[in-house]
Amino acid sequence: MKEAGIKVDYVLEFDVPDELIVDRIVGRRVHAPSGRVYHVKFNPPQVEGKDDVTGEALTTRKDDQEETVRKRLVEYHQLTAPLVSYYRKEADAGNTQYHKIDGTRQVNEVSAELASILS
Repeated sequence: MKEAGIKVDYVLEFDVPDELIVDRIVGRRVHAPSGRVYHVKFNPPQVEGKDDVTGEALTTRKDDQEETVRKRLVEYHQLTAPLVSYYRKEADAGNTQYHKIDGTRQVNEVSAELASILS
């Protein structure tokens, strides 16, 4: 980005342990026709396995399988570790702002922190 003349003002890293990411993704259920998303633990439908609006069956996305998620996380860490290191150094040099955000909190709490950082 620097070589392209693009200044990065903010770098936001959402810190979520791998096991929680796996739990969040593997438990996701979708109503494919509408796109409504549920979670077996964090946002369950009123009737297990059924869409709240239509009563139709919920499905699991093919790429939401635990093995797939774990493989993606390994790749994610390999690819992002150098970026995190680079942008931390850039922030230390005063060239950008780097913020590590606790992504384990409730959505409204994370949103409030983001609003505070970006305002």
